[in-house]
Amino acid sequence: MNRVLLFFILWGLSPLKGQDLDLDRLFEDRNLGPVSELLEKGDYDLVARICEAAIQRGMKAPEWRLLRLRALHLMGQEMEVRDEVQLAVKIFPDHLGLLMLQHNNACRLGRDDLAKAALKAVNAAAKVKLAKDRSAADWVWLGEAALALGADAKKVIQQYFQVAQKKDPQLEAAYLAEGRLALAKNDAARAADVFRAGLKAHGETADLRAGLALAYANGDRAKQQENWTRALELNPIHAEALLNQAEALIGAEKLLEAEAAIQKVIETCEKHPEAWALRAAVAQLSSVDAEKVKSARANGLKMWEQNPVVDHTLGRVLSRAYRFAEGAAYQRQALALDKNYLPAKVQLCHDLLRLGEEAEAWKLAASIREKDGYNVQAHNIGLLEQEMNGYTTQSFDDFILKMPNRDWPIYGERALALLREAKTMLTAKYGLNLTRPVMVEFFGAQQDFAIRTFGSLGGQGLLGVCFGTVITMNSPGGLAHSGSNWEATLWHEFCHVVTLTLTKNQMPRWLSEGISVYEESQRNPVWGMGMKSDFRRMILEENATTPVGQLSSAFLNAKDHEHTMFAYYQSSQVVSYLMETFGLARVQGILRDLAAGRRINEALQVNTVALGTLEKDFNRYLKAKAEVYGQKADWDEPKPEDLNPLEPDALTAYHQKHPHNLWVIHQLIESLRQQEDWPAVLSLAEKLIQLVPEDLSEKGGYHIKTTVLRRLKRIEDETVILRYLADRDSSAMSTYLRLIELDLAAKDWPRVQINAQRAMALNPFLLSPQKAHAESAEALGQREEAIAAYQRVLILDPVGAATTHFRLAQLLMSSDAVTAKQHLLDSLAMAPRFREAHRLLQQWP
Repeated sequence: MNRVLLFFILWGLSPLKGQDLDLDRLFEDRNLGPVSELLEKGDYDLVARICEAAIQRGMKAPEWRLLRLRALHLMGQEMEVRDEVQLAVKIFPDHLGLLMLQHNNACRLGRDDLAKAALKAVNAAAKVKLAKDRSAADWVWLGEAALALGADAKKVIQQYFQVAQKKDPQLEAAYLAEGRLALAKNDAARAADVFRAGLKAHGETADLRAGLALAYANGDRAKQQENWTRALELNPIHAEALLNQAEALIGAEKLLEAEAAIQKVIETCEKHPEAWALRAAVAQLSSVDAEKVKSARANGLKMWEQNPVVDHTLGRVLSRAYRFAEGAAYQRQALALDKNYLPAKVQLCHDLLRLGEEAEAWKLAASIREKDGYNVQAHNIGLLEQEMNGYTTQSFDDFILKMPNRDWPIYGERALALLREAKTMLTAKYGLNLTRPVMVEFFGAQQDFAIRTFGSLGGQGLLGVCFGTVITMNSPGGLAHSGSNWEATLWHEFCHVVTLTLTKNQMPRWLSEGISVYEESQRNPVWGMGMKSDFRRMILEENATTPVGQLSSAFLNAKDHEHTMFAYYQSSQVVSYLMETFGLARVQGILRDLAAGRRINEALQVNTVALGTLEKDFNRYLKAKAEVYGQKADWDEPKPEDLNPLEPDALTAYHQKHPHNLWVIHQLIESLRQQEDWPAVLSLAEKLIQLVPEDLSEKGGYHIKTTVLRRLKRIEDETVILRYLADRDSSAMSTYLRLIELDLAAKDWPRVQINAQRAMALNPFLLSPQKAHAESAEALGQREEAIAAYQRVLILDPVGAATTHFRLAQLLMSSDAVTAKQHLLDSLAMAPRFREAHRLLQQWP
């Protein structure tokens, strides 16, 4: 159709009358704008032909050549660009845009000689025109030249790109240049701000939308998708947007859909290096014939066989799929082609950290900072290194633990013991011979955890991450771990070590997470994830269950935290179903097949049943669990017309007719709470327990009942419910603390100890459980346990140190008299009138 249109255009006919394009005066300069719009819409071939005709007819504006050369570049015709730009710069020797286009073309072809010559010509041309006479576009081109010559990026932004934005606030190129530079320096937040500013000032374009999508690529996935979708609406063949989409689809393990997006790019630009790199990555992740990987990589290098972009892109995608060793190898390959290619250095730095090769990673990051003061990730890694230099490192044959100095004496020994228990149980269960020590790092600040784990800030809500034989975790004393069971998290992460190592990191996220959550509940029935009202609603009312064959997409496409948690839950239930129905040996077979290169759906079918059958059977299994949960209750929310607003006691009247309706019961409880009618609240709480006995949440009947019983001072009845909750909930800190308080008063030392340990599994830095644990161990004659506990209390409670020193003196007197006496003297130094300490000193042998 473009050829027909061109025919009409060249012969002065007007098949598009009424449109913006003035076909009668097509080759006049005032038609450059409409032709530019055609380029933005993806009509590259048409634009190239129109511009060619314009040039042949003698049109003198250099913009005709710029548009043609851009169109040829977007179609991958770099050799034609090289030849035509050489002629163009002879005709327009001082045109900065043409000279920078020549430079960029030379870089893509690996012609360093031509690139240097173009920059030299830019420098000469810049002297011809005074600064006051430069256009906004001139400032952008000069800024890009300055970057190519090694200028400081931040200065270029201030002295060139932002000058251009002020000179012409609507110039798209000025925002694209700054935004893309920010992306290149891993400054996604700044890039997003710049692209948004460009959209506001210039208006909608595919380039700006694609740039904004990239800025969100490692953060807000919904906004990422929204922006690449908008870019493709504006230009359906926009390469950057399509490749962004393809990479996200690869991350979601939708490899066929990713291939389709890649193919669209290749159809337009046959030798597109990044497109072929992504195709090679898909081939490697699909475990197809190695020749396909090799062939795709070779196609990516056809334009320039030394191009580091191909291996860098391929390696980056593999690393995002947790194939860090393979990813690192490709980054090294990229650096072998160009030792100064910074994106490969930055990615290799992250890969090394995830492989536990920290010394090399720190050194590499330092070299990046020396050459690039603006690279955000390299800067962050430098800050992290400084922070971790102050950490304690405890090395053993099986584990290497790193954590802030204050952490090791508080929970370090417990972490090590739990890790060793997990290693003994899980490696034997799944048949793994773990030959290298596992590195486990705890971070006191969430931002340090994020930088170590992701390379940048973010990752809120994540407690731990496993990369294979490296685990990173938020410290259980940090704010990020508030309310979560760090012991369950550590067990979960070590299970990842086992499954990722077994499969050579070739397993889908859902299966890895599913096994880890499942194994939590095997270690401790109150760990893991159980059915709850939100999950019941999502299964029975919202049909939110994801087919097993697409389950990894549930994590990538989760709309919010609730849906992410449901992805974890559903994954664990699939594993539970596989274990119950087919047994451990079949699950082991799935893992072996994944290690051998089979895709997950094929491995499932080989070891269980046809995928369609498996999905139907699992859906019945999951639905049955949801139906049993609160099966006596009426879960429907009344319609507005069902509640008569004129009736004073409408809720009570509805409750009498529908005594099992949960919504009305909760509304009545809230009303009665405000009235402080505690006996009535208690009655309704007991009703909730009858209807949904499985609900241990704060909104459930048990918690409401304990609150009321405490107000009514019915301590014995409150204690019974509290013990029920404590036995079934691994994160009920308020319950544990209340039971500790009650059991201390009753001197029920075994129970004090149980709930102190439960509380310390949530926050070992909380003083009251540590003191309770020390006192209970002392009372129960557990001397070694009591000494260790009081030593922790000594660190956590400097105010009460005199008493703690005294306790330690008593406990150590029989086994270590020297240390015991020192504790006693320390106690007296802090509290000179401490009578019991004086008495003990007088009795000292």
